[in-house]
Amino acid sequence: MAERVYEIIVAERVKFDTVLKADPYADLSFSKQGFKLKEGAAATGGEAGKLYLYTSGADEFFKYAEAKFKEAGIESAKRCDAGLESKIITQIHDEDASAEQGFGAIFG
Repeated sequence: MAERVYEIIVAERVKFDTVLKADPYADLSFSKQGFKLKEGAAATGGEAGKLYLYTSGADEFFKYAEAKFKEAGIESAKRCDAGLESKIITQIHDEDASAEQGFGAIFG
């Protein structure tokens, strides 16, 4: 599965949330596919005033996602540049690994 990070400006958050929550049981949906959202500077290398959406999937899903952003009028939605995208993906993986280790310590 490929991984991508998209960025949008915070001012378009309401439209963005609508897209993320739409059709939760459809085969192609963010709810089914899974995603993580980072706000501004909380994302490694991110900028204040922006949201960063991490998701993974097949090319078909990414085409769906980009079409939904366009339909919803989210003009700022775009894929992050490769350097920032790589940093955020690494951050997500590190956080997931830490969470798994934490659960292992609790239930281990």
